[in-house]
Amino acid sequence: MGIFDFFKKEKQESTVDFKVGDLKKGYMVDYFIKTWEVKKVYIYDWGNNSFAREYLLDSGDESLYLYIEDNDESICSIWKNIDLFEIKSDVVKTIIANDDAPNEILYDSKVFTKKESSQGHCLEEGQEDEYSELISWTYQNMDNKELISISRVGEEEFEASHGNYAQEFEFSNILPR
Repeated sequence: MGIFDFFKKEKQESTVDFKVGDLKKGYMVDYFIKTWEVKKVYIYDWGNNSFAREYLLDSGDESLYLYIEDNDESICSIWKNIDLFEIKSDVVKTIIANDDAPNEILYDSKVFTKKESSQGHCLEEGQEDEYSELISWTYQNMDNKELISISRVGEEEFEASHGNYAQEFEFSNILPR
C-alpha cells in the first residue's frame, strides 16, 4: 500500500432518488407544502403474507401517519388521529357486544360504509420484542375519497383515524437526515 492509496476510498453506490417505500426513522420528506421527519416506523403483519408499514411524520406543528400497503402495488394513505367520540354511533358498545364493528358509521356529517376488517400484529421498528395484537376496521365514504379506521388493541383499547388515499408522487425530496 502506497502513501497515495491511503487517500483513495472505495467507490460505493449511493442512492440519490429515494422512493416513499425507502423511508426510515430520521428521514425527511416533503408532502403537502411541508417538510416532515419520520419519527417512528410501525410494521403490520396481517397474515397470509400481507404486510404494511406505517410512518409517524412530524412537521413541527403537526403530525400524521403515512400507511403503505405492499400487495401487488403500493397503496398509500394519510391518516390523522381523531377522537372516537366524534363518530356518531355507539361504535365501542357495538364492538364490545358483537366482537364486530357496525356496517355504517357517521363522521363529520358523512356516512362511511365498512370496507374491510383485518386481524394482525403491529410492532414498532427496533422494538421487535413488544408487539400488539389488533383488529382493524376500515370504512370508506360514498365518493371513495375519505377513510375512517377503527382499531381495537386488546379488550378495551380503541383508536380512530380519519384519512384519505395518497399517490406516491405526492411525496418528494426524500432524504436521510
